[in-house]
Amino acid sequence: MQRIVAEEIGKEMMERVSVYRDLLARTPVDELEVREHPRVIFRVDEVTWIDAIVRYLVAPREAGPVKSRLIPKLLAALNAAPEKVMFPAGANR
Repeated sequence: MQRIVAEEIGKEMMERVSVYRDLLARTPVDELEVREHPRVIFRVDEVTWIDAIVRYLVAPREAGPVKSRLIPKLLAALNAAPEKVMFPAGANR
């Protein structure tokens, strides 16, 4: 997942992180870590699902279009490895 997101928006994200760090340096905010690369976080859901969260930095107006581009690519990659990723069968989704 990290690889796919990095390929899609990695270069632009690194540029935005640089700008964001400069802006943060001018504020009284301390100890805030801004990662240069996309990050995948797994979280256990209430109903025994595992949520995969991908964090990346984009301009607010680009958030929707970027997400719309990423989701089909991420799902295709996950579906290509059924031995690693098990989606529920049938209507249990």
